[in-house]
Amino acid sequence: MSGGTTVSTPFQPAGAQAQWPPNAGAREWCPLCGSPLHSSQDWCLRCGAAARTRLAAPPRWKAPLLALATVVVLSLGVLVAALVKLIG
Repeated sequence: MSGGTTVSTPFQPAGAQAQWPPNAGAREWCPLCGSPLHSSQDWCLRCGAAARTRLAAPPRWKAPLLALATVVVLSLGVLVAALVKLIG
């Protein structure tokens, strides 16, 4: 869509006019729903998706946690074996 008509609204000062439709000059589109985005939008007003913001991937904590749990279990096993040998 190119261009648009100018209209005045009751919320604007006298003599000020806004573009209608609001995204008439949009050159970018929402990556999720395809709605036009204004140049100052960071989030889509239709679906709420991040338009220009890239979200960071969640941290990879499962592997280090599994390694830590393995070390703790092996350490407890060695400790129990040492205690059994000392007592018996």
